[in-house]
Amino acid sequence: MLRDRCRVSVIAMLVVVGSLLGNGVSGTEAAEPKATMTAEGHRLLQPVQRPVIPELGEDALASWRRNPVDRFTYARMREHGLTPSPQADSYALIRRVTFDLTGLPPTPKEIDSFVRDESPDRFDRLIDRLLSSQQYGERWGQHWLDVVGYADSNGYWATDSRRPLAYKYRDYVIESLNRNKPFDQFMEEQIAGDEKVGYIYGGDLTADMVEALIATHFLRNAADGTGESDGNPDEVVRDQYFALEGTVEILGSTVLGITVQCARCHDHKFEPLTSEEYYQLQAILKPAYDHDEWLKPNERVVQVGLIGEREANKELWDRYNREAEALKKSLEGLMKPYRELAIGENLAGLSEQLREEILAARATAPKKRTTEMKALIEEHADRLAVDDDVLFARFAGLRSAHDSIRTSMESHKKAQPPKLPELAIVTDFSSDPAPHHLLDRGDYQAPTKPVESGTPASLSHGGNVYRVESGASVDAGRRPSTGRRLAFVRWLTDPQNPTFARLMVNRVWLHYFGQGIVSTPGNFGVTGAPPTHPLLLDFLAAEFIESWDLKKIHRLILTSSTYQQASRQRSAAYEVDPETRFLWRYPLRRLDAEAVRDAMLFVSGELDRMPGGPFVPTQRMEDGRVVVESGVEGANRRSIYLQKRRTQPLTLLELFDQPVVTPNCIQRKSSTVVLQPLAQLNSEFARARSRAFAFRVLALESDITERIRRAFLRACGRWPQPFQIEESMRFLRTQREFYGAEDQPEVAIWTDFCQMLLASNGFLYLK
Repeated sequence: MLRDRCRVSVIAMLVVVGSLLGNGVSGTEAAEPKATMTAEGHRLLQPVQRPVIPELGEDALASWRRNPVDRFTYARMREHGLTPSPQADSYALIRRVTFDLTGLPPTPKEIDSFVRDESPDRFDRLIDRLLSSQQYGERWGQHWLDVVGYADSNGYWATDSRRPLAYKYRDYVIESLNRNKPFDQFMEEQIAGDEKVGYIYGGDLTADMVEALIATHFLRNAADGTGESDGNPDEVVRDQYFALEGTVEILGSTVLGITVQCARCHDHKFEPLTSEEYYQLQAILKPAYDHDEWLKPNERVVQVGLIGEREANKELWDRYNREAEALKKSLEGLMKPYRELAIGENLAGLSEQLREEILAARATAPKKRTTEMKALIEEHADRLAVDDDVLFARFAGLRSAHDSIRTSMESHKKAQPPKLPELAIVTDFSSDPAPHHLLDRGDYQAPTKPVESGTPASLSHGGNVYRVESGASVDAGRRPSTGRRLAFVRWLTDPQNPTFARLMVNRVWLHYFGQGIVSTPGNFGVTGAPPTHPLLLDFLAAEFIESWDLKKIHRLILTSSTYQQASRQRSAAYEVDPETRFLWRYPLRRLDAEAVRDAMLFVSGELDRMPGGPFVPTQRMEDGRVVVESGVEGANRRSIYLQKRRTQPLTLLELFDQPVVTPNCIQRKSSTVVLQPLAQLNSEFARARSRAFAFRVLALESDITERIRRAFLRACGRWPQPFQIEESMRFLRTQREFYGAEDQPEVAIWTDFCQMLLASNGFLYLK
């Protein structure tokens, strides 16, 4: 990923140099003046202006232009002598939109119903049904989690400790998208949820605050190794700054749309961002990441409840723990003298000096034992180990006393007090934090002048100025928030902000067409790529700002003829636009990693659709593979619910380009490598799914041709062509000869056939 970023930066630099030399930049709209590649003239750093929808006149393709999206794309095609492709067939359309909105394939019943439906609003109704499903939030939630760098671990070298409560943020994202929460509210909760609801650290945390506080985990997604620091002061400071820098980098690519990390050491050489502005961004977060009051990652946890409720619950737990400790010591006190007596007898045959050395080694804490002590313990382990049953057999009444205490311990364990819910959050620790300083060339040990919190001047237009409201006061000795993050997010979502809305609609476009209108989806600055359809980008952004309704943007794109085009290659158009930048056809796309795995489970009939909750753990095997073991509860749940550990990505998903978030992933790559088909053909997961799929096929009609047809429809979303049926019959005959002497040959034969379907392009690609 780092190599890809460097490559993009080099290309962008060449674009800048070319512009300064007067060479021009390809891909700008001919109807508009070419923007100069400077901060002042760069169009994507100017406020969004709603463009006029092109008037294209009437021609033979007038009926193709269903909505404004088509008018913008058609205008660009016409400038380049291109014409659009016809509409895709019904089978391609329902499979495409179902995967795009839910990450799962349509069922054969849904396909049949859609194909038979001749009503003019059938596609609109299909879109509405999919947008209303639980699976929509799971699909588009994963897209957002990529961008913000979500992980279930802290990401510090091999330690990579767990974040046990991070899943609540993942579930918050899914639920928010399913409810179509206004996007400005969605962002406000994630960046400043605590400030929005008036939460004061250490104060009451009521039920109506919970959702907004869970959302603040957005600012905890960056890697944070401060829990694993060895205590060296220099390392502690470095790790604290590293966590803060990662969070600012995520903000830069996620919501600001400019690269910021270069300004850590000096004024940005290409973007309109000074080093002081970079540290002003850090200062916004400083009260929550205060070096003087630093909390390690898993200490940033609060309990839900009023102060009195939490104190009462703590008293219950303190009492419970004291009682548990007393019972434990009681049991140890009962058994210890008998065990020591037996050990003394076991050592009686040894010399006095050796006995003393062994007992001294045994009495030393394991971590403090010398090599000689460890050797003595190991050599005489049999003499030092005394089983309880040996003691029970020798000392009358000991078992009953032991069992009585054990019964009390078990009864006590069942009487645990209820635990108050816990949340992992971000909040300010002081309304008056220590000053934040600009660092000399980014050196943690070289602070220079103090800086106030602030935002880049190049992104502040008109009356949209970052402004922190004052008036917070200390409440009963507790510390309120500074209001810096709330001021930041309101500045961010103001209609005058030039990048935020454009960034969001560009990401939606990217997930439908494989490439954004701006092909650098985290960089809209001078070093970013120019938009292929700048007027369309501004139109979509203006529509988004008007209501902050994400589903409205989905509908606008999906109901366009541009999206519904066929993917068939056309030689003449390909010669003009080989990368399909001007959308003269639908670009063929491979399913992403999660969709591959989830669709295999769906087709085999094994997908566990239970939503939400703690992650399903992954396991690294002796051969290095990372898997979800089949016996684990939830093993067949959707991929978004699997443990996402930075140092332990699931092997199957990694092969299909699931990213390792360092610190986040703005755009996934889509590769085609030999390890992918090898995994489809040889992995235990693929084989198990193929076998389950085979049983579904065998449960159908006994007619082999019909089985083949139904298997194709379920796996690939369409009926097979005659030549495919013929090839399938030949394959089945060959496998029947191979398995003829085995038990249950039909299961093995159809398992192989189903496995071939799940490894086929018809299954793996959307067209």
